[in-house]
Amino acid sequence: MTGVVVVTVVLFSLLIGGADYALGYAVKPIYVQNASTTASAVPASTATPSATATASPSASASS
Repeated sequence: MTGVVVVTVVLFSLLIGGADYALGYAVKPIYVQNASTTASAVPASTATPSATATASPSASASS
């Protein structure tokens, strides 16, 4: 009886793994196409950071 359970688990794992691989292979071109379209549609940021650091004493440094 244990052998039947082991064989069933192995067969179902192969079946589910094969279906997962096939669906991933079939759907991959859709995501690759969407990623390239999205990447070209988003403009690059040309802003430059302009913040400057100021020296000020912190509240924890005073005694």
